[in-house]
Amino acid sequence: MQRMPLLLCSSKLPTLQRVLTQCYPESLKVCGALHNIINENPFKLQVLVDQWPNFTSVVCRPRLEDMTDPTDQYTNTYFMYSKDQQMLSDMLQDPQTINWSHKIQIQGCQPALGEVLRDVSAKYKSSIKTTSNILYTRESIQSTEEADLLSTLSSKDLQFSSLSLDEAPPVNAEWGFGGNELSLRYVERCIQKCPTLCIRKRGVGPPLAWVLSEQSAEQRMGYTHQDYRNQGLFRIMVIKIAMIIQSRGGPLYCHVAPDNKRSQAATLKAGFNVRGRWMQWNVLPMQPKPKI
Repeated sequence: MQRMPLLLCSSKLPTLQRVLTQCYPESLKVCGALHNIINENPFKLQVLVDQWPNFTSVVCRPRLEDMTDPTDQYTNTYFMYSKDQQMLSDMLQDPQTINWSHKIQIQGCQPALGEVLRDVSAKYKSSIKTTSNILYTRESIQSTEEADLLSTLSSKDLQFSSLSLDEAPPVNAEWGFGGNELSLRYVERCIQKCPTLCIRKRGVGPPLAWVLSEQSAEQRMGYTHQDYRNQGLFRIMVIKIAMIIQSRGGPLYCHVAPDNKRSQAATLKAGFNVRGRWMQWNVLPMQPKPKI
């Protein structure tokens, strides 16, 4: 008999988080989302499990009533971790877990979940596009590293700052997963609700480089203006925002595309190590047949 997914109450979330931290790096996406949920839950996410306390599968997602636009994959985002593919398959087929009629994106750090997602989505006649990037993690940042960062910036007459809401358009324009109106709205939410970091000329001026964190506490959307590349700014930003996330108790991780050799080298120089794969599955629902 198929079990209904269980919506966990807030009192159980710290216990779930403690267990999942023992399952790194595969559980990172869910753990990052849990971190934000426990700490004020800025994106109003919910946590579902297949059973409790002996869970095998976890899904974090927005409230169903908040996913009102069937085309908005940036809002309709799910984070998953599972130790049992069959249990996850049963869970995903319940309409209280996923609305397969929506355009959605699913993120995790387990490539094997792709087989489950393809099988389940096929039952709903949906198609899936898979993105597999390199996952990087770091255990911790030392407080002594900050002095070196500040010294480097000062020597270049630059300074750290946070992004303002009106600076969302250039971030969106340079983001490989963005560049549209729905992604712009998502970038704006990240700037409003999550730690962001940029580097500016001292005093005034537009951001010359930036990196954001998002609803699963991951570092994303990193970019450096072409006139300021090869100066170590990306490494500096990655370390600094990691310090901010660490101070809030979040996990330290990010991803880089396999063909982005420059960012891979800078991420390694920032003390991050390759730990596996970062996965995103973009699901497109079956298109209705045109009326004749």
